[in-house]
Amino acid sequence: MHPEQIYQHLENLAEQLDISVRYDDLCDSQAGARSGLCKVRGRHFYIMDTSNTLAERIRLLTQCLGRLDLEGVYVLPVVRELLQGLPRTKKRKVPNWTFCETMKPETSKLT
Repeated sequence: MHPEQIYQHLENLAEQLDISVRYDDLCDSQAGARSGLCKVRGRHFYIMDTSNTLAERIRLLTQCLGRLDLEGVYVLPVVRELLQGLPRTKKRKVPNWTFCETMKPETSKLT
C-alpha cells in the first residue's frame, strides 16, 4: 500500500473516533506549538503542521491514534499493524484527553 493511502486510512480512523484532522502552518506560530491532539470547546482536533513530510504525518498520527482504545473499531489490517508496532502504553478513550504529548502544555489551555 502506498504511503498516501496509509495516511488517508489514518485520517479516516481519526474521523471515526470523532477527531478532526486540521492543517496549519505552525512553524511561524508565536505559541511554539507542534502537531498534536487537543480539545477545544468539547471537540477533539489533531492539528498537523503543514511543514511535516508525509512520513512525519504518518508517524505522528500513528503515535497519537495508537494510544487510544480502538476496541470495537474496525481498523484496516495494514493500519492495525502500524498501530500495534508501537511501544505498549495504557490505552485511553478520547474524551479523557486534553492534549497530546506532542503539543507543548502551555498551548493546550484553549477552552
